[in-house]
Amino acid sequence: MTVTETSERVRTPAEIANAIRSFTPAQWARLRNAADLYSLGRPMEAEDLLQESFRRALDGERKCPALVDVVRFLAEAIRSIANSEYKRAKRRPPVVPLLAPGDPVPQAEDPEDPTPNVEEQLAAAEDRKQRIVALFGDDPVAQVIVEGIMEGTRGEDLRALTDLDPTAYQSKRRLILRRIAKLTRKPKP
Repeated sequence: MTVTETSERVRTPAEIANAIRSFTPAQWARLRNAADLYSLGRPMEAEDLLQESFRRALDGERKCPALVDVVRFLAEAIRSIANSEYKRAKRRPPVVPLLAPGDPVPQAEDPEDPTPNVEEQLAAAEDRKQRIVALFGDDPVAQVIVEGIMEGTRGEDLRALTDLDPTAYQSKRRLILRRIAKLTRKPKP
């Protein structure tokens, strides 16, 4: 058996394009919510993230395994692009204006760094965490799940912590996702 026979098949750009053309309104909403979520505190706007994920998938830069849902693949691409753009912006050197001969030398100023400093990032993360936890003030079980997720607890540990059966646990997770999506949705102009 050759390597190509054992490797996983990937979708062609044409297959991805056909999938995008046939997205339902719910699938579009899911992608827009992902773009909205990952654009928070990042140098790219949500619409730009969405378009960049399409471009990379359709140009063949990003390979979508045939067994992976295209919406899920694009949402992961959005997350990856947002994170790499954020890291790139942090590494970018500050812009320093060049002086023309004869121009007076400007007084030294403390250049404003457009990326938030560590304290601002922590404050924003804590604020976001508090807003998300506050969404579930009426549902203590959902609040425990959300706080557990934020602390890094996953899967069976969360289910055991809440004492829910698998069906009730999945139902609660869907409720959590809906409320968070509603929070991150940008108002229409």
